[in-house]
Amino acid sequence: MNKIFKYISLLFSAQSYTLRNFTTFLLLLFCIQYIPIESRAGVSWLKVAAMAICPIILYLRTAKISKALCLTTIYLSIMWIVSLIHYETFRASTLIYTTLFLLLYATYYNLLYCNQVFDIDYFIKLLKGLILAYSACLLIQQSFILIGIAQCPIINLVQALNRSIGANSLSFEPSSSARIMAVAYLGLLRTYQLKMGRLPNVKELFQELRWPSIGFLWAMSTMGSGTAFIALGILSVLFVKRQYLLSIVPSLVAIYFIIPSIEFEPLQRARNAVEITLTLETESVIKTDGSAATRITPLINTLKNIDLLNLNSWIGYGADYIKKFKGPVEQMKKQMIGRIQEFGLFSFIIMQILIYSCAIRKILSIETLLWIFLFSMTFGNVSYTWGAIMIFTAVRYFQEQHEQDLLVIIQ
Repeated sequence: MNKIFKYISLLFSAQSYTLRNFTTFLLLLFCIQYIPIESRAGVSWLKVAAMAICPIILYLRTAKISKALCLTTIYLSIMWIVSLIHYETFRASTLIYTTLFLLLYATYYNLLYCNQVFDIDYFIKLLKGLILAYSACLLIQQSFILIGIAQCPIINLVQALNRSIGANSLSFEPSSSARIMAVAYLGLLRTYQLKMGRLPNVKELFQELRWPSIGFLWAMSTMGSGTAFIALGILSVLFVKRQYLLSIVPSLVAIYFIIPSIEFEPLQRARNAVEITLTLETESVIKTDGSAATRITPLINTLKNIDLLNLNSWIGYGADYIKKFKGPVEQMKKQMIGRIQEFGLFSFIIMQILIYSCAIRKILSIETLLWIFLFSMTFGNVSYTWGAIMIFTAVRYFQEQHEQDLLVIIQ
């Protein structure tokens, strides 16, 4: 064991760029799911191996007490204590998996903030490359679908979705691809905002970010995901000037009523998702769109069923409590956001403090809308969610760095 620690220490102490490469590897690994190697369902052992290395890197190369390390420790303490109290639902594999994700994040955060492995230009290149890779992979998959090949594992095409030319690109499914691409493109806009002193306008986007922008819009509009259109709607708010808000509302209402006459399934699914969410009826959501239900029903269940006077609402019922209900439909009828049923409202509050202390800078922001409507305010054992949080965190790091540089100039 000592020899292993010595080898890893030598490996990661030779050059600072080695840490940068390792951080880059972590970020890309959790933003991408290459199914032939990692599988579509179940545990990705490649990701588990990467997460297992993180505590060693944290100890050897960036062992500093940070906000992320403190908050992840608090969250993990609550999670394990609650799980041990409710030993009847105790499941070690679930808890260890969550622990690995949190240690991954603490390591990534420290590498960014303490070791300063990324500069803004390098991060912009990463985001451009990620968006272009998703777009190119989707184009290749769509070409195969058009010629009648519904499955080709080498290009990450492993299932027939029957959504015209819709495909999953470099993730599990179109909806998870939409989430990652939305966060990556917002990250690109935010970093350009720091460099330019303002958000780029539409004309500048197609001058400075032509191919990432074209690839992003093509992918989001053709991947066959209703989530993609919800994300596009949220991101479009960035380009709406305040003086035009009143005139835009009637246009949005008109578009809403025109959508039913447009024969385009993803757009219809996005509209249906909005409609059924407003009903706050869990069973209606499940019957209308099973895929959307996995994201919508937890929010509805939380709003309708949370009991603040019940002690178990605050401390939870233990790990994997929701699995005591038989069948995915029954589980969806009970599931709440933020793993509240498992680890309680206290853990949920710590979760949000972590997000708004380390990843998202402003509560009133587009980032918050994405966090609520695309990720249900939850970091669970889902790799692409952590990939998105890692992008949010890097953007916040550059925003804080930019603010500090401005203070130095002023002084």
